[in-house]
Amino acid sequence: MNQSKRPAYKIPISSHKQKKYFSLMLVPSYTSGKTRSVRISQNTFYAVSFTIVVILSILLFLHIQSRVFNQTITYVSTHLEQTLAAYEDLQAISEQENDQLIARLIYLQNNLTTEVIGNQRELLNQQRDFLDDLASIRAYAESLEARLWQYEIYRQEIIDRLNRNAHLPAVSNALDKVYQSQLYLLSEFIVSPECLLSRCEEAQGILLLANPPTTTRILSPVEIENELIHYIATLELALEAQKELYTQLKEQVSIVAPHIRRDNYGPRLLYWSYVRTILPQNTPVRITDVRTGTNLYVISFSHGNHADVVPATADDTAALHRVFNGRWSWDTRPIWVHIDDRKVAASINGMPHAGTSFRNNNMHGHVCMHFRGSRTHNGSVFHERDHQNSVMEAYRANF
Repeated sequence: MNQSKRPAYKIPISSHKQKKYFSLMLVPSYTSGKTRSVRISQNTFYAVSFTIVVILSILLFLHIQSRVFNQTITYVSTHLEQTLAAYEDLQAISEQENDQLIARLIYLQNNLTTEVIGNQRELLNQQRDFLDDLASIRAYAESLEARLWQYEIYRQEIIDRLNRNAHLPAVSNALDKVYQSQLYLLSEFIVSPECLLSRCEEAQGILLLANPPTTTRILSPVEIENELIHYIATLELALEAQKELYTQLKEQVSIVAPHIRRDNYGPRLLYWSYVRTILPQNTPVRITDVRTGTNLYVISFSHGNHADVVPATADDTAALHRVFNGRWSWDTRPIWVHIDDRKVAASINGMPHAGTSFRNNNMHGHVCMHFRGSRTHNGSVFHERDHQNSVMEAYRANF
């Protein structure tokens, strides 16, 4: 059989390479029963495969990482729970130990407080005993001070009274003896007011040592008691000296007492040179006639060699006229002139003479009143002697 020869088909040669494909058989369709195939190029297949591999690798890596992370978290959580449990145990132990320490501290504080209270009570008792002793010593010192100052007050009062009567020779001599004995005793006992005052101030400072804000050194109780005892010894020494002074003063007072009594309650013999400075002028002054006890008032208006006086009223003029037995006379009468609280010995005559400016006393002229050492205007020795004799009679009188 002659087969005709087919002309050979020549595949045209192309410059492009022929693509390779993969055929992917699909599952036949139940409806049509046909099998289908899908052609996928190699490049696409390789790309998809590579992508799948990469994705699977990533997923595998992530899975591994997640397992490692979970294991790490589990490990950390376990250790964290263990650490927290250990911390709670430690905290419980710490609280327990803290409670034990607090209980121990309270126990120690109670013991310490008890001991301190006991020591304070003992110290307080000692302090009270010391203060009681100090108070008794101080009370004795105060009694000595009171006696000492009382002696001094008495002595000063007596000396002041003597000084007010120093015009009496006997009193003046007694004062001299008192001063001499005082100087002798002070030098003998070595106790002066300045020394006693300094010792008193020192003792007052010692008593404040229980609260010594001003002291530079706190003395011990023994030193305080010694200082107080030394101060008491000084007080006793001063008291002995003061007592001796007071005894001597009493002896001197007993000697001059009659003179002082006479001068205080009887008339005083004062010189005219002194009386003229204290006798009121132009003011009524009471006088007493020593022989009859008659009182009347006169007014002194001139203080020359003696006092020129006039009766203050007509009644006083009548009283003076009766003193001279109802007739005016140059005779003198002893009188007492009352100046303040003193009676001064004087003399007065009973003859109105010369003139005065007084017109309401029923007397024309004035009379003369003399004191110790006064003079007359005319220098009459006889009349001056009469006046001085009357002055001395008035001084010696004990009406």
